[in-house]
Amino acid sequence: MVGDTLIARPIGIVATVAGFGLFIIASPFALLGGNAGETWNNLVVYPAAFTFTRPLGDFD
Repeated sequence: MVGDTLIARPIGIVATVAGFGLFIIASPFALLGGNAGETWNNLVVYPAAFTFTRPLGDFD
């Protein structure tokens, strides 16, 4: 649990913020390709869920 608190959660926060930045860059191309929802989920929603909704110490 200490590794989750001190390592995995901060990395998850960085991944969520970086994913949001990448989504802003990729969104025009995703809209043209018709997969903006999938892009949003992969770059922002999944890292945010890993960081903020996953129980502490649960990596499954």
